Amino acid sequence: MEDKGLQEFLNVFKMTGIEPILGKRASQKKEVRKRLMNEGLALFSSHGLEKTTVSDIVENTKIARGTFYNYFADTQSLFDAIIDELNQSVKTVIQKTRRESKNIYDYLYGAFKSYFDLIGTSEMIQFHILNQAQIRQSSYQSDIIKTIVKNLNRDLKSDFKIKAFSEKYEFLLLSFMLVGTPPELFLATHTSDINLSSDQLATFLAKLFHKVLME
Repeated sequence: MEDKGLQEFLNVFKMTGIEPILGKRASQKKEVRKRLMNEGLALFSSHGLEKTTVSDIVENTKIARGTFYNYFADTQSLFDAIIDELNQSVKTVIQKTRRESKNIYDYLYGAFKSYFDLIGTSEMIQFHILNQAQIRQSSYQSDIIKTIVKNLNRDLKSDFKIKAFSEKYEFLLLSFMLVGTPPELFLATHTSDINLSSDQLATFLAKLFHKVLME
């Protein structure tokens, strides 16, 4: 009976045309948010967070200033949203790699390679170079990063049967290193004009951590 009542309620929405209107509004809101985030990323990549203003963003997107504040409190909150989206993408590729990996080396290499591919565009390189401190602060406060660390901690302690370490805090610190090392290596190479591919960076880190973990 409850299912029938629910269906009748939804049918009323369809008959009155409310459902398409709500769907269109949701789609428009999603599109506006996407435009703000894309323009924010572009400006943060060319000028940096500290030199980017709300006025810059709304002028380039042709979106009203008041509308901007319906989505973000300020440029910092927009910046944090971009970092969250990036970290969610990282989390997704790591989970995919974990499902497809048969051993610890494949897991490490696949996760590192996916990450470097994700941030390897010219825009993302500039974004990371110009906003190093802000990215570190935003990332380590991110609930998504905390979840990634938690999942890595679980995998290292249980699924891969790492024998080189035994203390709980050691696995936690290893998880933080696995998350924190790739961005630092990425920045070090790109700010030093060292031209290495995603494969080379991922292979190096996979070999390094595999040796540490499996020794």
